[in-house]
Amino acid sequence: MREKKRILLCSTGCVPNITALMSKGGCKAFASLVSKSPDALSSFQLAMGGGVTAFCPTDDAVRGFMPSHQNLSADGKASLLLFHVVPVYYTLRGLKSSNGPMNTLATDGAASNYNLTAQNAGDQVTLRTLASDDPVRVRSTMYDRDPVAIYAVDAVLEPVELFDPVADAPAPVAVGVAVDSGAGARERSQ
Repeated sequence: MREKKRILLCSTGCVPNITALMSKGGCKAFASLVSKSPDALSSFQLAMGGGVTAFCPTDDAVRGFMPSHQNLSADGKASLLLFHVVPVYYTLRGLKSSNGPMNTLATDGAASNYNLTAQNAGDQVTLRTLASDDPVRVRSTMYDRDPVAIYAVDAVLEPVELFDPVADAPAPVAVGVAVDSGAGARERSQ
């Protein structure tokens, strides 16, 4: 009976436990990462009252991503988790009509943008980042009750601020061009 009362109380305005909702909806691994990150968890909780949309990678997606996750610093891990939440409540219908860039909770102003782009094609909503050519698909609605929406996605969103494929690529080699070692630049400035 207590459980029923708690659900009734939440339907009248309390803020739900976002990690519990993620776990219940098939995103236990992601919810566990959020729970283990005090910075991410407190940011999620603070933002929820004003409205949030969370994109929760499925357990399979998180398992496949863990080697990359382990290589991130503590701040990078928190930023990655915060990158999965937009500080605006969007219904699925709202996501479908909001084609374009979105700020995430990882955005800290001028220093780091941490934006993702929502796109739709018919009935399918996808999310894109500059760090990946592959779109991340919204698979299902896990929870949608104003001011919180949680959507299951089929991959971990990779922010370009943490995963820049251009920085990892080898520098192009110019053929038939002399390389100035810098001596010419010093001579011209004298």
